[in-house]
Amino acid sequence: MLCTIRLANHSRVIHFGGKVYRSFPKSDPVENGHIRKLVRHLDIPASCASKHLPGVIKEENLDIQEVQTEVPKPQSKPKTAKSQKKR
Repeated sequence: MLCTIRLANHSRVIHFGGKVYRSFPKSDPVENGHIRKLVRHLDIPASCASKHLPGVIKEENLDIQEVQTEVPKPQSKPKTAKSQKKR
């Protein structure tokens, strides 16, 4: 796949596989978190990323883990005192 990188005003814009990552920092060195986010966003294969960036990317860190969250059950409305009419 073809990858293109262009410089924008405050960042680098990276096109890869029909997707665009717009917030890659312009200045070097780039923090590891930006690289991991780029790899996940552009769906770069973990084996490829870990091969080319061995000190930064580990294949087991790129696997997307499904997090199961419990949906809270709706609670009944709290009972309130009836308002009293003014006389």
